[in-house]
Amino acid sequence: MAQGGNWDRISWEDLKEARRVQQLFRGRFSEHDAVQLYLHCNRNLQHTINFIFEGEPLDIRNAIGGGKWQVVASRNNRSIAELQRYDIPAEIRQFGCKDCDNVWWHRVPSRKQVSRCKVCHRKFDAIPKENEWCWAKHICDSCGKEFHGFGAMNHTQSPCYDCGNLCMPVEIMPPSKRTSRRPRNVHSCTAPNCYNRDRSHDNVPIVRMCVHPLSMGRRALNPSQPHTSTCSTVKTFLDKDDLQSFCNYEPSQVGISKDGDNSD
Repeated sequence: MAQGGNWDRISWEDLKEARRVQQLFRGRFSEHDAVQLYLHCNRNLQHTINFIFEGEPLDIRNAIGGGKWQVVASRNNRSIAELQRYDIPAEIRQFGCKDCDNVWWHRVPSRKQVSRCKVCHRKFDAIPKENEWCWAKHICDSCGKEFHGFGAMNHTQSPCYDCGNLCMPVEIMPPSKRTSRRPRNVHSCTAPNCYNRDRSHDNVPIVRMCVHPLSMGRRALNPSQPHTSTCSTVKTFLDKDDLQSFCNYEPSQVGISKDGDNSD
């Protein structure tokens, strides 16, 4: 049984697995308790999970050295299934720092959608999905055509390439959901601020705003709110999946496909 004096045996890998136990059980154990449980089960994550689910409360209390903890009740089959396959719900969310004019995407736990700016190192909450902007998917409600282009949720409209109907974005696409093909055409629209404004077609509707990086002059269109820590969340171990900041909406991490589609 691991006791409090055995922390000299803890490796970085042990600590990461212990934090995974914390995250799987929604923070019901402190970091110290999670480490003790993990060591008690011979550094086996599956055995640790089974021990927490199936062990007697007294045995669990003894394993963590008598510390305070909350009895974990089985909430529903989905939660149990998530725990058994180590599937921690996570999402790829957009973040923006106003002061640094920095924009990035980050894979974060669904219950802790917080990321740190790589420039100023401050923590920020994820931008609400209704305020996201970047490479957007549009579906024309007139002819049904799907097309892609820069857009901002609830702010911009883009004319359909087939029928000219103005369409709002239905989804902002993170880098991992974009295709590897680049647009064949140079972006152009009728927005007053468009860097390559189209003035040749009188019958094309004028759009209110262009959010192409070359038109905006800044990247943080709708910046994140600073994160207020409650000291109750678990340090994330998902940093290896960080999509990082990317200039002009181009993902910089190797292995992430670049922007692209067959339309502007």
